[in-house]
Amino acid sequence: NISHLLLVVVCCFLMISCASQSRPLQLVGGEGPRYPAGAKELGLEGRVMSNYDVDERGQVVNARVVSSSPAGVFDQAALQAVSSWRFNPMQVGGVVKESKNLLSEVVFSLDGKDRYDSFE
Repeated sequence: NISHLLLVVVCCFLMISCASQSRPLQLVGGEGPRYPAGAKELGLEGRVMSNYDVDERGQVVNARVVSSSPAGVFDQAALQAVSSWRFNPMQVGGVVKESKNLLSEVVFSLDGKDRYDSFE
């Protein structure tokens, strides 16, 4: 039946167009971590694991430290860096969604390679 075939084609087209309107969370900007002067003077290196959410506008919210080594030395600098990050928010079927409970590790290294490991 032609009308049934047409209905199937329209449904397939709609499913394909919805799928094409989906995208994962994408980091688009922000600051790197600033090495705390006192830690640098003492020759300290470290890591901070942070947990955070990204809202529908692509801004980091609810950033908090999960663990750090050495404890407390780099926490504030890591949270400032993470809080500055901006994202293209996740989209599912053309609808913007918040992302919850993301984890990122910010590494402080004296060799000039301060960085963060990818968010999950």
